[in-house]
Amino acid sequence: MHLRRALLLNAWIQLALVIAIVILANTWAAGRFVRMDLTADKRYSLDLATRALMYQLEKPLYAKVYFTADLKPPYNNNEQALVDKLEEMRAYSRGLMEVTVTDPTNVKPLEEEARRFGIISMQQGYRDSSGSELKKVFMGVALVYGDRQEVLPAVTQTKTLEYDLARAIQNLLSDEPRPTVGYVTGHGEPDLLTAGGPVETLRAKLRDEYDLVPVGIDGKEGVPEEVDALFVIGPQRPLPDRALYHLDQYLMRGGAMAAFLTNTKPNLRSMRAQTIYHGMEGLLGHYGVKVNRDVIIDRKDSGQMDFPVRQGKVIRQTRVNYPLIPRASRLSPDSLVVKDLDSMLFPFVSSLTLADPLPLDVEAEVLAWSGAQSGRVRGLRRVDPNSFRVIAPGEEPGSYPLLVNLTGEWSSFFADKPIPRPDLAAVAGAYSPDNPASKLRQGTEARLVVAGSADFVANNIPFMLNQVDWMLQDESLIGIRSKNTPVPKLRPMEASELRNAKLANLLLGPALLLLFGGIRWMVRRRTES
Repeated sequence: MHLRRALLLNAWIQLALVIAIVILANTWAAGRFVRMDLTADKRYSLDLATRALMYQLEKPLYAKVYFTADLKPPYNNNEQALVDKLEEMRAYSRGLMEVTVTDPTNVKPLEEEARRFGIISMQQGYRDSSGSELKKVFMGVALVYGDRQEVLPAVTQTKTLEYDLARAIQNLLSDEPRPTVGYVTGHGEPDLLTAGGPVETLRAKLRDEYDLVPVGIDGKEGVPEEVDALFVIGPQRPLPDRALYHLDQYLMRGGAMAAFLTNTKPNLRSMRAQTIYHGMEGLLGHYGVKVNRDVIIDRKDSGQMDFPVRQGKVIRQTRVNYPLIPRASRLSPDSLVVKDLDSMLFPFVSSLTLADPLPLDVEAEVLAWSGAQSGRVRGLRRVDPNSFRVIAPGEEPGSYPLLVNLTGEWSSFFADKPIPRPDLAAVAGAYSPDNPASKLRQGTEARLVVAGSADFVANNIPFMLNQVDWMLQDESLIGIRSKNTPVPKLRPMEASELRNAKLANLLLGPALLLLFGGIRWMVRRRTES
C-alpha cells in the first residue's frame, strides 16, 4: 500500500514538473525568436541585412496589412506568407514593431482607410462549376514610421517579399533622397521609359526604387550631378567626342557607369550580320577593357529565338535553339551580384579582353564566361541557324569573358587632350568655350561595368537589379534579393557519367540482394552446424 502511494505521488510530481517546464518554456520563448533553417543559404530565414535594419528602429513601426480573406489561387497563400515574414521581422525589432491584419473588403470605412495609405482594390477572377465572376480584393501592406510611410500596394507574389519589405523599411529609416538612375540617349539607344517587352518589367522594378531619367550628353552640359548610376545601352551610331568627354568626366568624379555594347546584330530579313560602331573603343581601352570585334557561338548551351521555318507551303515562326544566344553558366563564385544566379543569356555577345596590366589602382572581376565548348568568330556574315551546324572557318574555341566589373581610380582619357566642342545643334543659345580648368584629370573611386551585349539587359532582369545595387554601393540588399532566385538546375551529366549511373541503377540492386542472400545463407549454415 505504501509502495502504491509512493508511485502515485511520484507520478503527480512528474506531471507538475512537466506543466511547470511547459509554462516556463513558453514564457521564455514569448520574448525570443528561434528558428531552424537547414537550407545551405538560409533561404527561409531573415537575412542579416534585414535583421540589422530592424535593430535600427528608434520608434514604433506599424505594419498595417489590408488583405481580403480566403483568396483563390494563385494568391491563396500570399497573406500567410506576408504575415509570417512581418512577424519574423517583429521578433527582431526589440518590441518596436506592431503588426495588424484587417480584411477591408466591403467595409467602407476600412476600404477608405486602405486607400488613404495607397492600397487600392484589384479585380480577381473566379471560376467554378456554376460560372465565373470578378471579385474586388485587397492585397497590400502599409508601413508607418513616425510621419513617414511606405506601401506595398499589391503583394501578388512572394519570391521577393523579404527584399521588398527590407527596401521599404530602409527608405523609412534613411534621410537620403531616392537614388537617380540615368540612361544615355541620342545615339539610337532604347528609351527605357517607353520601350516595351521585357524592358517594361525592368522599368517597373527600377522605378519602384529609383528615379529613372534620360540623359543627353552631346551638348554643353554633361551628366547631371544628381545621377547616381548611368547606363549606356546599345548605341547604334558612334558617340561624338563631346559625349565621350562627358562620360569620362562622370567617371572621374566618382560615378558608376554600365556599358552594354553590341558590335553585331542580326538582320532577320536578309539573315545577314550587321556591324555596329559605337565609338567607345578608345575610351574603354583606356580604362582597361576591350569589347572585341567578334561574336560568341555556343552550340551546346544556348537560348532560343523565333525563326521563319517552311512547313510544306506554309512558313511558320518556330522557336529554335540559337547558338548566337550563349547561356553562360560559368559565373563568378565570389561575386554577390551573380553568386546565386543559375545562368545568364548573352544574345549576340562579343568577348572582352582585360588589359594586362590594368591601370594603376584599378581592379577587375570577371562575372561571366562563355561555356567550355563555345567559340568565337570574327567577320560573321550569316545569322540563320543552319549556318552554325558545323564549325565555321576561323572559329576559335574556348571560354571567353563576357561581363566584367571594374573598380578604382582612373586617369582621364582626355587628360592631355583639348575639351571637345559640343554639337552646336544640341546647344541652346550662344556657346562659350569650356574653361580648361574645369576638366578633371584624375578621378576618385568609381565603378564601371562592361558587357559585350546590349540585348543582355532585357534578358537578365535579376542580374540588372543586383547590378544597380552594386553600382550604388548598396550591396547589403543584394543578398536578400539573391535568396529569392530560383533553385539552380541540376547540372547535365556527361556521357560517361550517364553510362555509369545507368550501370549502377541496373546492377547495384541485384548485387545488394545477392550480398544479403549470401550473408543470410552463411548465418543459417553456422547456426545449423
